[in-house]
Amino acid sequence: MRVIGLTGPTGSGKSVVSNALSQMGIYIVDADKIGHDIILKGKKAYNELKEYFGDEIIDENGEIIRRKLGSIVFSQGGEKLEFLNSCTHKYIYEEMKNDIINAEKNGADIVVIDAPLLIEGRFITLCNEVWVVYAPDEVRCERIMTRDGITKEEAFNRMKQQKDYDVYNTYADVIIDNSKGIDNLIKQVKTLLNKPGDNK
Repeated sequence: MRVIGLTGPTGSGKSVVSNALSQMGIYIVDADKIGHDIILKGKKAYNELKEYFGDEIIDENGEIIRRKLGSIVFSQGGEKLEFLNSCTHKYIYEEMKNDIINAEKNGADIVVIDAPLLIEGRFITLCNEVWVVYAPDEVRCERIMTRDGITKEEAFNRMKQQKDYDVYNTYADVIIDNSKGIDNLIKQVKTLLNKPGDNK
């Protein structure tokens, strides 16, 4: 089975590619969705995060406020971001592996792991090819501001917490250029899907 890791920094348009693939009938393993699920009250990562970050990230219903948690780790970075990743990545990896096994049992020929932290979380070890989505920094910044309703400074702070494209490119089998419009993007994706994969 062909397992494609789809990644790229925030604002690159990775989600647009993922949605396009889904509409083409490709099975998507969504790391962000898994990440949201595992921090719900009673789920695997909840207690670890509550103990570390304290009640300031908990709402009146006892659930983790993801926006508050994100604000803390993106503004302060360092140890707090490292803890969040070390706590959640092991559980996300476990769920991803199960999803891939189930997809294969159900006859899927291609599975795409949609993961912004494909490299950091070692989710790359589940893949036999890696697609990186590229967009210029200014374009990414505008997209993040619009998407999250934040200032330009906050958007750039988030971007600075992530790797440079040089690092992504080290791992990339394919670079998808998302700077020339949606039609061009979809054309690239369709072409890539029709190429034989490396089913190692």
